Amino acid sequence: MEHLFFYLSALVLIIKLVLEITRFEGKISPLAIYIFCYFYFCFGPYMANMLLLPIYSGIKVDYLFQSSFAFFLAIATLSLFPANVVAKLDLGFSLVIKEPILLRQLAMFFMSVPIILLFMFAFARIGFAPLDKVQRIQSIGIAHYVILTLWPLFLFCYLTVSPKIDMSRKTLFKFSAIVFLYFSYCYYMGERDFALLIVPLYFWLYKDKTIALWKILLGGSLGALGFTMMSAGRSSEFDGGGLESFLNQGSNLMVTSNLLSWLDNGMLIQLGESYFSGFVNMMSLGAIKLTTPLSIWFSRQYSSAANDGAYGFSIEGEALLNFGFAGIPVLFSLIAIFMAWNYHGFLKNKPFGILMTYFNLFYFVYAIRGESLILFKAFIYCCVIFFASILISQRGRMYFKVSRDS
Repeated sequence: MEHLFFYLSALVLIIKLVLEITRFEGKISPLAIYIFCYFYFCFGPYMANMLLLPIYSGIKVDYLFQSSFAFFLAIATLSLFPANVVAKLDLGFSLVIKEPILLRQLAMFFMSVPIILLFMFAFARIGFAPLDKVQRIQSIGIAHYVILTLWPLFLFCYLTVSPKIDMSRKTLFKFSAIVFLYFSYCYYMGERDFALLIVPLYFWLYKDKTIALWKILLGGSLGALGFTMMSAGRSSEFDGGGLESFLNQGSNLMVTSNLLSWLDNGMLIQLGESYFSGFVNMMSLGAIKLTTPLSIWFSRQYSSAANDGAYGFSIEGEALLNFGFAGIPVLFSLIAIFMAWNYHGFLKNKPFGILMTYFNLFYFVYAIRGESLILFKAFIYCCVIFFASILISQRGRMYFKVSRDS
C-alpha cells in the first residue's frame, strides 16, 4: 500500500496513452505528451527513492505518500476527464489568415536579428571563460530573459502560418539555421529548456503524417537522455550521473512535499490569491504585480541562503497552496479541456488552434515545474504578438469564417 498511488498512476497513464493513440489513429496527442511528461517529472524522484537511489536532500520523505496522492489526482483527472468530448464544442466561427506573408517576415525578423545580436554580445562579454549559468546570465542582463520569453512565441507564430509542406528547400534551410542558432545560444548560456521546443517542432514536421510508435518512443528516450546529459554539473548531489540523474530531473516532489509539510504545520491556504494575481498580471501585460512569484516565495521560505527561484515550483503545488487537494482536479480538468480543444482546432487547420497547440506543447510542459504565472504571461504575450502581426500584415483587417453547422 505504500506505493499504491504510484502504481495506480502508472496504470492510468498507460491506459490513457493507448486510448489517445487509438483515438487519433496513430498520432500522439499533446494531452498524452503532457501526461507522460508530468508523470516523469513528478514520479521520477519518487521512483529513484523506491530503487534506493539518491534523491534531493530537500525532499520531505515523510510526505512521499501524500505527494504521490497529489500526483495521482492530477494524472487521474487528466486521463479520466472527458476532455476530447468537450473539445468538440465549436464556437461557430474561426479565424482566417488571408495575407500571411508579412506575418512570416515579421516572425522571421524577430527570430533572427535579436538572437544574432545577443549571441555576438554574449560571446564578446564571456568568450570561453569557464563561467556557470548564473554568471553568464549576469554578464548579459535582462536581455537574456526577454529573448527566452519571446523567441518561442515568434517561432510558434511562424510555424502557424508556414506549413512545412508549402516551404521551399531554401526557406527550410534558412529556418533550420535560425533554430539551430537559438539552440546554440541557449546551450552556450547554460540553458536546457530549449530542448522542449523539439516537441512542437516535431508536431509541425509531421502535422499531416503519422509516424511509427517505436520512432516516437525512441525519440522520446533519446530526448530525455539528452536532457539529462545537459544537466550534468548542475547539482553536486548527482555527479555520478546515470539512472539517478535521469530520474531526478523534476523538482515537483521537493516542492510539493515541503508545501504539504508547511500546510500540516499551520500554513494557511491562499484561497486563489496566486491565480488572481497571475490573471491581473496577464491583463496588465505585467504592469501590475500583486504578489511575489511563487518560485521566489518558495525559495525564500525554504532557505534564506537560496537564490530567488532556485527550486522552481510545481503546478499541482500551486493548486494545493490555494485550495488544498480539492483544487487539483479543478485545475487539471481545465488544463485537459484547453489542450484537447486546441488540438481539435489543430487537426481542423484552424490557425488559433494550431498556434495554441504549439504553445501548449512547450509552455504547459515547461510550467509543470513552475506556476500559473508562467502560463498567464506567456499566453497574453503570444496573443498580442500573433494578433498584432495579423493586423499589420492585413492592414488592420481581421477575417473570420462562420461554421456551416453553427
